[in-house]
Amino acid sequence: MTFLLGSGYEMDAAFDHFLKDRKNVEILFNHMNDGLMITNHKREIIIVNPAFEQITGYTRAEAKGKDPSFLASGKTPRTVYNDMWRNIDRIGSWTGELINKRKDGELFWSYITVTEIKQPREEDHYYIGILRDETSRKHQEERLTFLAFHDSLTQLPNRVHFRNSLELALEDAKKTAQKIAVLFLDLDRFKKINDVFGHGAGDQVLVELSKRLKTVAKNKAFVSRFAGDEFTMFVRYEEDDALETLVNELFDAIHVPFLVKEQFFYLTMSIGVSRFPEDGIDVDSLLKNADSAMYEIKSEGKNNFRFYKEGMSEKMVDTLSLESELVDAIKNQELEVYYQVQINLETGKPHGVEALVRWNHPKRGVLPPIVFLPLAEELNLLAYIDEFVLKEAIRQGKTWHDSGLDQLKMSVNISKAFFQQEDFLSIVNRAIEETEMDSSLLSLEVTENMAVLQLQEIRDKLLALKEKGIKVSLDDFGTGYSSLNQLNYFPIDTLKIDQSFVRGNSTKEKEAIINLIIAMAKSLDVSVICEGVETEKQLELIKEKGCNYAQGYLFSKPVPASECETMLLDLNT
Repeated sequence: MTFLLGSGYEMDAAFDHFLKDRKNVEILFNHMNDGLMITNHKREIIIVNPAFEQITGYTRAEAKGKDPSFLASGKTPRTVYNDMWRNIDRIGSWTGELINKRKDGELFWSYITVTEIKQPREEDHYYIGILRDETSRKHQEERLTFLAFHDSLTQLPNRVHFRNSLELALEDAKKTAQKIAVLFLDLDRFKKINDVFGHGAGDQVLVELSKRLKTVAKNKAFVSRFAGDEFTMFVRYEEDDALETLVNELFDAIHVPFLVKEQFFYLTMSIGVSRFPEDGIDVDSLLKNADSAMYEIKSEGKNNFRFYKEGMSEKMVDTLSLESELVDAIKNQELEVYYQVQINLETGKPHGVEALVRWNHPKRGVLPPIVFLPLAEELNLLAYIDEFVLKEAIRQGKTWHDSGLDQLKMSVNISKAFFQQEDFLSIVNRAIEETEMDSSLLSLEVTENMAVLQLQEIRDKLLALKEKGIKVSLDDFGTGYSSLNQLNYFPIDTLKIDQSFVRGNSTKEKEAIINLIIAMAKSLDVSVICEGVETEKQLELIKEKGCNYAQGYLFSKPVPASECETMLLDLNT
């Protein structure tokens, strides 16, 4: 016996038991939101409802006679199907999730309940399957899971994901005697990018950097964005040489210029490395020690890497204690100005000196600025220290001029914090007036990064200095964000090529940059000073390129005034 259900659904006689009230069943069948399919005892589909057609894309005619497995995507584990039929055979029903495939090939998640309806005769048995499309919910769950373990900006694994993954890797390494290294990476001077271009540009840099780190890591290392501009990696390795190769690849990746708002600039990175099991056997100790190694290299000049050594963690804690001691140092007049000679490359005679601050710590000895100036900046003491150095340098410069070194230039670094003070110009003018120093022999060094902030205000201040005869030098040139137009806009007398382009082995890229900067300087009719000259070979290179002046350890380290004076007199003879 056959009959019709609704608009054209042909039923087998076996389902006469099921259809007691045809009208109610018809309403339910045709209007329910869940897909419904019914098979005979041979698991051949004999009827589906409109919701099934909408969910799967198959019409009732296309589905009729097929085994429901025609929807299978191949993505559901075989164990799930085995479990399904075991439960149906044992208790007559199963509920679970299957990954199925629509007619157009799109995968979808099905939340399915299959129930076997047994009848006296086996050939009258049938199965009812009710399926709900859970794809949207699944995607939402996957998205929430992804966000819980990934950084929303860079899409890299986040701190939680990194720690969990490292924990699993360490458990495995303890069983297999593998070595694991943890790398802590921190961008140098990233805060200046946000200050100059805004946080949107900073985010753009982080996204680009993340892509480069992923390319280097590939399948050999696990990389994450740990926080802010800090990134972490862990990698399984056999020899330290492999780690150094990885680190060099990271440096190569980051040293490629970044393009932000139509300007190219260079970034550097400091990397600390700790190793399992030598430097720690758990996640916390390895991260802490890698972090300590990273801070160690930052304190020594940045743009390098360092393996963890015992005692570094204690040293970092010790460095933090300097904050309170620095406040006392200013009160107790423990700061002193050292001077580094600048040589005229044409004559070989002293051209000038650069004033550099040192801290005569009563217990730790003489501390370089890299140790305490970052702390001073955090404590808002940087402008105060700059003012002290300026006044002392002008006083010392006047003394040297009166003693016969009457053409010696005095260069003084000016921080952004000091430059932006409302009374900056009056402080400079008063210091010159009180000592009666020749203002044309004073050169104030501003950083390239500061020279792109509040352009008109900075230009006005620099022009005011120029009206007094004071020279202006652009420091660390080549590492920041200046354009040729901005250099032309500012009244600059000297460009100082950053020591990173001179120090170390010469490369074609470094030589090209030096050539470009010197050519730019000549086009603007300004002089050039190269910093960081340490070898005769480096000296020959910059002389060949047309550099005017140089300073570096080849000539002299920064020394106290009395020692510098002796050196100046010797060089002048």
